[in-house]
Amino acid sequence: MNLPADMRRGLGLNGAGRVILTQDEDGIRISTVDQALKRIRALAAPFAQGRESVVDEFLAERRAEAAREDGEDSDAGRD
Repeated sequence: MNLPADMRRGLGLNGAGRVILTQDEDGIRISTVDQALKRIRALAAPFAQGRESVVDEFLAERRAEAAREDGEDSDAGRD
């Protein structure tokens, strides 16, 4: 689909870019992928308040495990 240059600029698109088309009772809406992600994050935010992201939790667990393993390795060298 070709969009006029002024519409692409208005959406923050340089050259080719991906857009999402949604239709509702008022018509068709064009949004960028970034705009859609921001909207999804805003909709999900109330459910995630007070919680770390699952990815952050996983990374923290892995770092703690790696630190424990490093400590065990250095203790083994003392024997």
